[in-house]
Amino acid sequence: MGICDSKSKINIQQKQTFNTRQRQGIIFIGQHRCGQTAICNRITSGNFVCKHNDELICNCVSYKNKQVDIIDVAGFKDRTSISESLQYFEQCQYAVVVFNMIQNNWQEQVDNRIKFITRIDKEIQIILVASKLDLYSGDLEDFEQCARDHGYPLIYCSAKTGQGIDELKQQCGLSSPNETRENSQQAYVEENYMQ
Repeated sequence: MGICDSKSKINIQQKQTFNTRQRQGIIFIGQHRCGQTAICNRITSGNFVCKHNDELICNCVSYKNKQVDIIDVAGFKDRTSISESLQYFEQCQYAVVVFNMIQNNWQEQVDNRIKFITRIDKEIQIILVASKLDLYSGDLEDFEQCARDHGYPLIYCSAKTGQGIDELKQQCGLSSPNETRENSQQAYVEENYMQ
């Protein structure tokens, strides 16, 4: 894991060490304190770390025959700061829009992030992630309607419990359906054995 200076551009070709490996980029963007850093930590380390970061973080993980740069645009509170992250979008195949389910203005945040991303790159694959599922107990229809309206997949996640993380990894090409199923079954066995 490394911290990237938000003013320096990540050059994926320079960082690649094996020509036989594919390289992929995933950028996470969301409102300040929406849980995206915790979700990135879950994906890269498998752990829940309740820690906020005010820097742009780039984690490089290996999965089978490819290197994956996971870029966390955390701590950016305003448009000026987010605009500094423009250079990272061109190197990514996926943009993960993370929003906090329990905040009242979640839909406005989702709409703004999607408009921002599609102005930069119309080809990037967008995935919506409703975070902090463990804290939400209401109806899910509004979230699902928002996803249908925009035409993007929606995944419910909790970095704290790990719920939805395997589905997010699968959606981003970091695991296969069989691996996701095996991980879910293993988590179920461990959870029930511990009780």
